[in-house]
Amino acid sequence: MYIGLDIGTSGTKAALIDDRGRILGMHQVNYGFSNTAGGYRELDGAQVWAAAKTCLREAACGKAVETITVSSLGEAIVMIDENGRPIAPGIAGTDVRGAAEMEELENLAGIRTLTDITGQNMSSIYSVNKMLWIKKHQRELYDRSWKILNFQDYIIYNLCHEAVMDYSIACRTLLFDINTNDWSDHLLSLTGIDRDKLPQVCPAGTIVGVLEKAVAEETGLPENVKIVAGTHDHICNAIGSGVFETGSCADTVGTTEGLTAVLERWQLSSKHIEDCQISCEPFAVPGLFNTVAWNNTSGVLLKWFVNEMVREEKPEEIIQTFAKMNEQMRAEPTDLLVLPHFSGAATPYMDSASKGAILGLTLDTKREDIYKALMEGANYELALILDELRKAGLTPRRIVATGGALSPQLLQIKADILGIAVHTAVSYTHLTLPTT
Repeated sequence: MYIGLDIGTSGTKAALIDDRGRILGMHQVNYGFSNTAGGYRELDGAQVWAAAKTCLREAACGKAVETITVSSLGEAIVMIDENGRPIAPGIAGTDVRGAAEMEELENLAGIRTLTDITGQNMSSIYSVNKMLWIKKHQRELYDRSWKILNFQDYIIYNLCHEAVMDYSIACRTLLFDINTNDWSDHLLSLTGIDRDKLPQVCPAGTIVGVLEKAVAEETGLPENVKIVAGTHDHICNAIGSGVFETGSCADTVGTTEGLTAVLERWQLSSKHIEDCQISCEPFAVPGLFNTVAWNNTSGVLLKWFVNEMVREEKPEEIIQTFAKMNEQMRAEPTDLLVLPHFSGAATPYMDSASKGAILGLTLDTKREDIYKALMEGANYELALILDELRKAGLTPRRIVATGGALSPQLLQIKADILGIAVHTAVSYTHLTLPTT
């Protein structure tokens, strides 16, 4: 029996899986940012750790678990002391802090040098600029920190007291050299970030320790459970949907939506990364890499639609309302055009100030027209990303779409707009995901 533990921005979830890939137990704990004032995006590390323990305990179902593999969001930072306790709230990648520091680093190092070393396009989301902001504005916190981690390695440390980060999460700090698979001495020297404050790096799938006795007792898990370094969350999704070879591509439909195309390093040059705003990080399969390219608003558009336009329905009626709109959906495109930048624009624009729009509204526009147009808009944005992949010489042979918001109608819209066959994955469980 194996547990996959996924640490996200809005919640943590765990699934118990047997050696045939069947899901036997699941649990999710929801939370949110602890502070969003002034553009801050903070996550309470203690709350996330408590959520992880609850998920492990509930998903395990008293079974003889052999391993726990941890995946997480990227770009965040969690500063801890030598006892593993957070000394400040965790900072997510979308936090506004560090934008000026990122610009300073670009001027100091040069964009091409940064891209050559890290494989990343330039953006203010990375961990390094948060670290630099802390160094400049809260130096006492930087000095007090024993380790500066992401949420994957923060949870791993609490599980087994080993400070270890996999290559893909390290890549999203903008301090990792994808050519040597180690922290970049050059970038550490330029930024003044102490190597000792960073965790050790390792390939995804590395067994990094054994579950601490106290945590085993608290969660009801065996003491000999092996702790495994997972990978960036969208890579785990790609592997779970059967995407693990060059030429294949996963489309993860969630709050945001991203294309994870598997490739060899030579296929995405620094110029392509700069021109197309598509970054490259180590994949879970040794020797392979994958793209990081996404649209900020996908499932969150439908959440907005529910909050603003399905508010009169009772909760138990909402599913029926969507089912009815899906059944009555016309095959032809709508007369509306949605610019889905309701949370700014990601690939290929990287413009956090961009705003959304719905064009073509008339007095004849119905609620179901807006519903379909939102899905069209999100997939037109995805088509732009796919065009950028093609400009870089990457033409996926197949796309596998996964996500909780998928429906036959949405899959058809996606295939029509992208102009490529879209597959989806079979779920091997009929369980309803319990939440706390």
